[in-house]
Amino acid sequence: MASTPPKISNLTMLLQFNSTTGNPTLLRCPPPALSRLQHLNIAEFVTLFTPCVPHPPGTTLARNMDPFEPLGRAFQRKVRHLPYRLDNGMTETHRDFLSASGAIVLVICAPSNVLAFSPKAFEKQLEFCRDVVEEAEGGKDMEGVPVMLLLVTDGAAKTEHVEGVDEFPAVLTLDEYSPPALANAARLILGK
Repeated sequence: MASTPPKISNLTMLLQFNSTTGNPTLLRCPPPALSRLQHLNIAEFVTLFTPCVPHPPGTTLARNMDPFEPLGRAFQRKVRHLPYRLDNGMTETHRDFLSASGAIVLVICAPSNVLAFSPKAFEKQLEFCRDVVEEAEGGKDMEGVPVMLLLVTDGAAKTEHVEGVDEFPAVLTLDEYSPPALANAARLILGK
Protein backbone atom coordinates (compact mmCIF):
# COMPACT_ATOMS: atom_id res chain seq x y z
CA MET A 1 0.00 0.00 0.00
CA ALA A 2 1.40 3.39 -0.97
CA SER A 3 1.79 5.88 1.81
CA THR A 4 0.26 9.31 1.50
CA PRO A 5 2.65 12.23 1.61
CA PRO A 6 2.47 14.30 4.79
CA LYS A 7 0.16 17.31 4.64
CA ILE A 8 1.88 20.68 4.45
CA SER A 9 0.26 23.64 6.16
CA ASN A 10 -0.69 26.71 4.16
CA LEU A 11 1.90 28.79 6.02
CA THR A 12 4.64 26.26 5.21
CA MET A 13 3.68 26.41 1.56
CA LEU A 14 3.80 30.21 1.68
CA LEU A 15 7.28 30.11 3.20
CA GLN A 16 8.65 27.94 0.41
CA PHE A 17 10.08 30.80 -1.53
CA ASN A 18 12.18 32.25 -4.25
CA SER A 19 15.30 33.65 -2.59
CA THR A 20 14.87 37.02 -4.29
CA THR A 21 11.25 37.63 -3.26
CA GLY A 22 11.07 41.03 -1.59
CA ASN A 23 14.56 41.97 -2.82
CA PRO A 24 16.13 41.63 0.68
CA THR A 25 19.16 43.89 0.99
CA LEU A 26 21.42 44.25 4.00
CA LEU A 27 22.30 47.94 3.75
CA ARG A 28 24.64 47.91 6.72
CA CYS A 29 25.35 46.00 9.89
CA PRO A 30 28.44 46.08 12.09
CA PRO A 31 30.12 42.65 11.89
CA PRO A 32 29.93 42.05 15.68
CA ALA A 33 26.17 42.70 15.66
CA LEU A 34 25.59 40.43 12.68
CA SER A 35 27.68 37.68 14.24
CA ARG A 36 25.75 38.04 17.50
CA LEU A 37 22.42 37.82 15.65
CA GLN A 38 23.56 34.69 13.86
CA HIS A 39 24.92 32.96 16.98
CA LEU A 40 22.39 33.60 19.72
CA ASN A 41 22.38 31.21 22.64
CA ILE A 42 19.53 28.73 22.44
CA ALA A 43 17.98 30.24 25.60
CA GLU A 44 17.98 33.81 24.22
CA PHE A 45 14.91 35.41 22.72
CA VAL A 46 14.61 37.55 19.62
CA THR A 47 12.23 40.36 20.51
CA LEU A 48 10.33 41.29 17.36
CA PHE A 49 8.52 44.65 17.29
CA THR A 50 6.13 44.97 14.34
CA PRO A 51 3.63 47.69 13.39
CA CYS A 52 -0.09 47.10 13.14
CA VAL A 53 -0.62 47.52 9.40
CA PRO A 54 -3.02 46.04 6.82
CA HIS A 55 -2.18 42.72 5.23
CA PRO A 56 0.00 42.94 2.12
CA PRO A 57 -1.86 43.12 -1.20
CA GLY A 58 -2.82 39.75 -2.63
CA THR A 59 -2.12 37.89 0.61
CA THR A 60 -3.47 34.45 1.35
CA LEU A 61 -2.95 34.87 5.10
CA ALA A 62 -5.95 34.30 7.33
CA ARG A 63 -7.68 37.57 8.19
CA ASN A 64 -6.99 37.10 11.90
CA MET A 65 -3.24 36.44 11.40
CA ASP A 66 -0.72 39.19 12.04
CA PRO A 67 1.04 39.92 8.71
CA PHE A 68 4.43 39.56 10.47
CA GLU A 69 3.78 36.19 12.10
CA PRO A 70 5.60 34.47 9.20
CA LEU A 71 8.69 36.56 10.04
CA GLY A 72 8.70 35.35 13.63
CA ARG A 73 8.28 31.74 12.51
CA ALA A 74 11.05 32.07 9.93
CA PHE A 75 13.59 32.90 12.65
CA GLN A 76 13.31 29.28 13.84
CA ARG A 77 14.24 30.21 17.39
CA LYS A 78 12.53 31.68 20.42
CA VAL A 79 10.75 34.87 19.37
CA ARG A 80 8.69 37.28 21.42
CA HIS A 81 6.50 39.06 18.91
CA LEU A 82 5.18 42.40 20.13
CA PRO A 83 3.00 44.39 17.74
CA TYR A 84 2.81 48.15 18.21
CA ARG A 85 0.04 50.54 17.26
CA LEU A 86 0.94 53.65 15.32
CA ASP A 87 -1.25 55.82 17.53
CA ASN A 88 0.03 54.47 20.88
CA GLY A 89 3.77 54.35 20.42
CA MET A 90 5.90 52.57 23.00
CA THR A 91 4.05 51.25 26.03
CA GLU A 92 5.09 49.73 29.36
CA THR A 93 4.46 46.28 27.85
CA HIS A 94 7.08 46.95 25.18
CA ARG A 95 9.54 48.21 27.82
CA ASP A 96 8.97 45.14 30.00
CA PHE A 97 10.12 42.76 27.26
CA LEU A 98 13.31 44.63 26.37
CA SER A 99 15.43 43.46 29.29
CA ALA A 100 14.94 39.79 28.39
CA SER A 101 16.03 40.28 24.76
CA GLY A 102 18.98 38.47 23.27
CA ALA A 103 18.41 40.45 20.06
CA ILE A 104 15.92 43.06 18.92
CA VAL A 105 14.38 43.25 15.45
CA LEU A 106 12.38 46.41 14.74
CA VAL A 107 10.10 46.60 11.71
CA ILE A 108 9.11 49.75 9.89
CA CYS A 109 6.55 48.90 7.23
CA ALA A 110 5.86 51.81 4.88
CA PRO A 111 5.26 50.57 1.34
CA SER A 112 2.75 52.41 -0.82
CA ASN A 113 -0.28 50.35 0.32
CA VAL A 114 0.42 51.22 3.99
CA LEU A 115 1.06 54.89 3.21
CA ALA A 116 -2.24 55.03 1.31
CA PHE A 117 -3.94 53.76 4.48
CA SER A 118 -1.94 56.03 6.86
CA PRO A 119 0.15 58.81 5.24
CA LYS A 120 2.18 59.39 8.46
CA ALA A 121 2.91 55.67 8.98
CA PHE A 122 6.63 55.98 8.31
CA GLU A 123 7.13 58.87 10.74
CA LYS A 124 5.10 57.21 13.52
CA GLN A 125 6.94 53.91 13.14
CA LEU A 126 10.31 55.67 13.04
CA GLU A 127 9.45 57.43 16.30
CA PHE A 128 8.56 54.10 17.92
CA CYS A 129 11.83 52.52 16.75
CA ARG A 130 13.87 55.45 18.04
CA ASP A 131 12.13 55.12 21.43
CA VAL A 132 12.96 51.40 21.61
CA VAL A 133 16.62 52.03 20.78
CA GLU A 134 16.82 54.85 23.34
CA GLU A 135 15.27 52.60 26.00
CA ALA A 136 17.57 49.69 25.09
CA GLU A 137 20.67 51.88 25.19
CA GLY A 138 19.69 53.05 28.68
CA GLY A 139 19.04 49.52 29.97
CA LYS A 140 21.56 48.10 32.41
CA ASP A 141 21.50 44.57 30.94
CA MET A 142 21.28 45.60 27.29
CA GLU A 143 24.96 46.05 26.43
CA GLY A 144 25.89 43.93 23.42
CA VAL A 145 22.27 43.23 22.45
CA PRO A 146 22.10 43.68 18.67
CA VAL A 147 19.33 45.76 17.14
CA MET A 148 18.35 45.20 13.50
CA LEU A 149 15.93 47.49 11.69
CA LEU A 150 13.90 45.84 8.94
CA LEU A 151 12.59 48.55 6.61
CA VAL A 152 9.81 47.58 4.21
CA THR A 153 9.41 50.32 1.61
CA ASP A 154 8.90 50.77 -2.11
CA GLY A 155 8.20 53.27 -4.83
CA ALA A 156 9.01 56.95 -4.83
CA ALA A 157 9.37 57.16 -1.02
CA LYS A 158 12.03 54.44 -0.78
CA THR A 159 15.07 56.75 -1.04
CA GLU A 160 13.59 59.14 1.51
CA HIS A 161 12.81 56.27 3.90
CA VAL A 162 16.30 54.78 3.59
CA GLU A 163 17.82 58.19 4.31
CA GLY A 164 15.41 58.61 7.24
CA VAL A 165 16.83 55.57 9.04
CA ASP A 166 20.45 56.63 8.62
CA GLU A 167 20.97 56.73 12.41
CA PHE A 168 20.39 52.96 12.77
CA PRO A 169 23.64 50.98 12.47
CA ALA A 170 21.98 47.76 11.25
CA VAL A 171 19.40 48.04 8.45
CA LEU A 172 17.88 45.49 6.09
CA THR A 173 15.41 46.57 3.39
CA LEU A 174 12.56 44.72 1.69
CA ASP A 175 10.30 45.83 -1.15
CA GLU A 176 7.29 43.94 0.22
CA TYR A 177 6.11 42.08 3.30
CA SER A 178 4.63 38.91 1.87
CA PRO A 179 5.40 35.72 3.84
CA PRO A 180 8.11 34.61 1.35
CA ALA A 181 9.75 38.07 1.48
CA LEU A 182 9.76 38.01 5.29
CA ALA A 183 11.25 34.51 5.28
CA ASN A 184 14.01 35.78 3.00
CA ALA A 185 14.74 38.63 5.40
CA ALA A 186 15.03 36.21 8.33
CA ARG A 187 17.37 33.96 6.35
CA LEU A 188 19.57 36.91 5.42
CA ILE A 189 19.74 38.09 9.04
CA LEU A 190 20.54 34.59 10.27
CA GLY A 191 23.06 33.91 7.50
CA LYS A 192 21.21 30.87 6.13
